[in-house]
Amino acid sequence: MKIGIDMGGSHVGIGLVNNKYEIVDKIEREWTTEEKKDLWHNFQKVIIKLIHDILEKNRIEQVESIGIGIPKSTIIDGIVYIKQEKIDLVSILQPIFKTKVYVKNDVKCSGICEKTLGNLKEYNNALFITLGTGIGGAYFYKNELVVPNKYPGFEFGSMIIEKDGNLCKCGRRGCFEAYAAMKIFRDKIKELFHLEKVTSDTVLKIIEQKQKENEVNKIIDEYLDYLALGLSNLIRIFEPDAICIGGSFVYYQEIFMSKLKNKLESYFIDRKIPKILLAKYANDAGIIGATIIK
Repeated sequence: MKIGIDMGGSHVGIGLVNNKYEIVDKIEREWTTEEKKDLWHNFQKVIIKLIHDILEKNRIEQVESIGIGIPKSTIIDGIVYIKQEKIDLVSILQPIFKTKVYVKNDVKCSGICEKTLGNLKEYNNALFITLGTGIGGAYFYKNELVVPNKYPGFEFGSMIIEKDGNLCKCGRRGCFEAYAAMKIFRDKIKELFHLEKVTSDTVLKIIEQKQKENEVNKIIDEYLDYLALGLSNLIRIFEPDAICIGGSFVYYQEIFMSKLKNKLESYFIDRKIPKILLAKYANDAGIIGATIIK
């Protein structure tokens, strides 16, 4: 058995994964408002407790390894660099759990899962992109994950698509992430309906019930315009055989997919666009992928 941990901006998930890469048990929890104020230090305490909890629940004393997917960070030799601080998760966790610990970018973990086991398995050159709280990516060339020398790399969300555009959480303006992250789409629905909190289920219900249909359709079209623009840039640069989209985008496939493909095709009148696929493992990809990394 292995443990996979997927850290997100809004929640953390931990799974017990067998040798067939099946999740045997899983625990997920949202970050509290207080925890978010000092997320990195709270993350260490939380995952130690969650690992103990899942091991105790399943009566397991020892696991083969622990893999952790971390969002948007510089990770070198298992050490996470956040601004001026470095967090050595390997040194923290190995003495406690007496097993190997691996740390990698969370989206790379999800991409590895889809390339190894999921819908990218049959494609030599492929892009994996996740659309959720932010946007991240992984690039596979000749069946291998392309890994930069030092920094995370393939942070597609940081690509500028609008000069002097919307402020991104990275501090720059006009980033792809500031227009095409699923959070942006949900926030616009939240604002339109004056909601305190919005989930994927809430949005889908609103769309199904055709509430404020014209205004909602305008938000959908604008969101997909920006998404298609960003993806068209990535296609021109990488020429992938397929693009696999993960994150909460997968819940909207019936609403988004055909429109997205039509918008993408308008950028490529001279050729066919690559296959546009949805992640087979959805939100479990990060947990499973974290157990595949070395």
